[in-house]
Amino acid sequence: MGEMKSAWQIAMEKADKLGKASPDELNSIKYEPEGNKIASIYLQDDKYALAAEVAKYSGSEAARFISRGIEEILIRTITLPHNDEDQRRTKRSLDGLRIIKENKKQLESILGLVNNLLNQYQVALQQTYSEFKKKAEMTIQQAGRSMRQPPGGNQMPLEQKLQLQLQEEWRQISSELDAQYERALDEHKQKIRELK
Repeated sequence: MGEMKSAWQIAMEKADKLGKASPDELNSIKYEPEGNKIASIYLQDDKYALAAEVAKYSGSEAARFISRGIEEILIRTITLPHNDEDQRRTKRSLDGLRIIKENKKQLESILGLVNNLLNQYQVALQQTYSEFKKKAEMTIQQAGRSMRQPPGGNQMPLEQKLQLQLQEEWRQISSELDAQYERALDEHKQKIRELK
């Protein structure tokens, strides 16, 4: 049985097949995964000192690629807040970007827009859910009045059917709302990527 190849060896073989890789491409292949790993640890461990870890690479040829790898994970982790964990990770990602990005003034401007967008999303989601809940309660009441209980009959299947229909309707409404806000969030993420 052949020996196992490392990710680096596999990447180098691919690069050889495609032609000679530039030094930047080689450094990207070599160091960005390390940046990804650093970002993942940072997001999981609230005590992890990202600034100190990034400082270890300061002045080296790896620094830019490590930062790019960190940035990739942090930006990907900025999401619409569906629960407390989403909020925690997004906040941690924004704080991490403040550490690795050089253009602090422009970054703060964009991060302000991101925070406003996320707050608007939460308000819109709560309002949309409240309106949906009122409508659903009215639908259930109307259905309850219009249903005639046959002697000895059981209406549970009809109620379950109505519940499933309402759940599907809510999934559709919430996914449309998510899509609208995710488009705006993606635009802000792209602006962050373009900053030094």
